[in-house]
Amino acid sequence: MDRLCFVSVGGGRLLQRSGQDVCGAVVQGRMRGASRAPLRRSVICMAKGGYVDDSKQVPFEIRGFSLADIAMTLGFGLTTVSFYEYFSSSGVASASSLGFVYGIPALLVGFALKYAELKPVPVVSVGNAKELRDSKATPVQQKIISDVTRHRYGDEQHMDTALKALGLIPRGAPCPELLELREAIIDGNYALTMKFFSKATPYETWEEQVDKCTRFFGPNIIASLEKTNAKKREVELTLTVDPSGGAPTASED
Repeated sequence: MDRLCFVSVGGGRLLQRSGQDVCGAVVQGRMRGASRAPLRRSVICMAKGGYVDDSKQVPFEIRGFSLADIAMTLGFGLTTVSFYEYFSSSGVASASSLGFVYGIPALLVGFALKYAELKPVPVVSVGNAKELRDSKATPVQQKIISDVTRHRYGDEQHMDTALKALGLIPRGAPCPELLELREAIIDGNYALTMKFFSKATPYETWEEQVDKCTRFFGPNIIASLEKTNAKKREVELTLTVDPSGGAPTASED
């Protein structure tokens, strides 16, 4: 399996190497010969096929609710109670009761999180695909579902890191938007379909990267592509399990 390693040093020079994984490394700092200051290094390692982003691994995940909603509710509640206590006491209460200490900052944090929030992507299960997911899906397929079915903060879109690595985001263009996941069992093999709204990425660009998608989301994956609605600019990328390994395909309505 190909390995693609990009290293950015100091002012942004990009070096490319080859090997067995897909790995990107960003090194911030000066060249060792110019300074003895330690280099700060941030690594994005796309191991075993390419999808897993080690730089975004977290020790725990919060699912089922929005941190932004909690922060805004808490901030609004504290601020409201503080104002009520202040005015009901004819201004005798301390200024801290106005919510400036806790309520208003929490409210501002909530607004900031809401602005940067990506909502979970819906998953449509066909037949008994959901029940067979744990036994039939590859670790990468399961990781994709896990990543996009929770609230995320600070990302441009779901899967933006993967799409950028695959060359599916033209320079200066918006990232394709992941609209839906669909899982099914096809000929006994688990298949995960990702439906994208591809506003700025031409279908031809997607076609050119199908083979790369097979390697990137592998091993044991066949990537196939379909233009489902040209008018709405919707594209479906399907990852089907192939234990024996296989070649990518592309089709168009």
